[in-house]
Amino acid sequence: MRYLSTNISIKQYLLAIGLIIVIVLFAQVLNRYLPYTSLLLLFLAGVLLVSAKTSIGPALLSSILSFLSFNYFFTEPYHSFNMLHKVDVATLVIFLMVALMTAHLATQMREAIAKQEAALNRLSHFYDFSQTLSSATNTESSIEILKQALHRVLSNDGQVEIATLHDSQLIMHSQQFTTGHPGEEMFKHMFSKQLKTEFWHKGWLFFPLSSDDKQLGLVAINERINEKQMAAIQTFCQLTAVALQRTNLVDELAKTKLIAETEQLRATLLSSVSHDLRTPLSSIIGASSSLREYSQQLSIDDHQLLLQTIEDEAHRLDRHIQNLLDMTRLSQGKLNLNKEWIDIDDLVNGAINRLGHLLDDVELELNLTEDTPMLYVQGLFIEQAIFNLLDNAIQHHSAELKISINVYHDNEWISLDIIDNGPGIPLSEKEKIFNMFYSLTQGDRHKSDSKGTGMGLAICRGMVEAHGGQVMALDNPSGRGTMMQIKLPITALNSVTN
Repeated sequence: MRYLSTNISIKQYLLAIGLIIVIVLFAQVLNRYLPYTSLLLLFLAGVLLVSAKTSIGPALLSSILSFLSFNYFFTEPYHSFNMLHKVDVATLVIFLMVALMTAHLATQMREAIAKQEAALNRLSHFYDFSQTLSSATNTESSIEILKQALHRVLSNDGQVEIATLHDSQLIMHSQQFTTGHPGEEMFKHMFSKQLKTEFWHKGWLFFPLSSDDKQLGLVAINERINEKQMAAIQTFCQLTAVALQRTNLVDELAKTKLIAETEQLRATLLSSVSHDLRTPLSSIIGASSSLREYSQQLSIDDHQLLLQTIEDEAHRLDRHIQNLLDMTRLSQGKLNLNKEWIDIDDLVNGAINRLGHLLDDVELELNLTEDTPMLYVQGLFIEQAIFNLLDNAIQHHSAELKISINVYHDNEWISLDIIDNGPGIPLSEKEKIFNMFYSLTQGDRHKSDSKGTGMGLAICRGMVEAHGGQVMALDNPSGRGTMMQIKLPITALNSVTN
């Protein structure tokens, strides 16, 4: 840096000397047409130009050189520093005074402008830093932005170490621990001091990262710094402290929101379980107690009706329990797939058989194709997804329910459409119905008095997407009702490796 500054000074002095030489040559030409006293303005212009472009030293040099050059070349006797006329002496003295004053004022003005530009540059850097910092979403990114800014301010040899406090735990933001590193113990010691300003300790200058009198971190620098660097580092630390406080507040709000959502989910789940498990259990208990107490008085048809009730409600209870287990596995990411080659027709028929008596009052139409490729899936999961869609259609049925199941394919997908003539789904709710417990809070249960828990469609989407597929709720292309569409990717036999 000192070598660079010396080179700049030499260039400024050379500029002053070179400019005066050029002016002398130019004045030699103009001397034929102008009185010699008018040439003083030309030299004065040169002094102003040097003063505006350089520092006070070159400006003073240009003033003195202009005075001597004019005396030597343009006053009698020529090529001598002697002067014959007293008027010339006075003129040159006044010129020298005006030149020196002008040079001084011009230099001061230039330095003031330079200071203003430097101040604007610093403000611009601080603004850019704050803008970059505002995009930081966590502590790590904020600290990384601070490190980059500090390294730009310090020399290449300057070492920066930063530590923060999170939930009373010290976190060191160091990529590597080099010789002379302050270490955790020193940072803990400095945190205990509750620093309000910078503090030297064992060769390290510590800056606090504090906001609202709360110490969030410490910055350690092992370099002697000047006042400008000190001011810049303090500003960077203050801005970073505000950013850290913001990210901490965001984290706390996120945790609070997660806790609230978890509690709401737990309450909703308990409400769902208590209602949807109690209802079939009550029916089973009622039917079985009737068989036990009134067995002799009941006819054979009544016996069969009660037994059928016990069986239907037991299957219903099993469906609720299966949904709860599937929901738990999906939410915990523990849905392990044991894939095998299977025909989609078998999956459709398996889901239909599981529905049993629920289809007694339903007009069911199957449109299957013989050339449909085999699926490489875990059959139980896809069958459960189909079952949930059919069960959902039955729960939300209207009078004379009709369900059509269409299976078709192209080069990439096998598609299964389940089309019903029910009440349909509003456009604004076609995506919401796949949210967990939606029917409990948004009125599917409300609107149609259904007995669903609001888990079936969410579980269906989770199982299908786990196989790389899609589930969508669409309008019935033939009119009133809904079309639930499952799309599963076709996997080539020679590409399967597991």
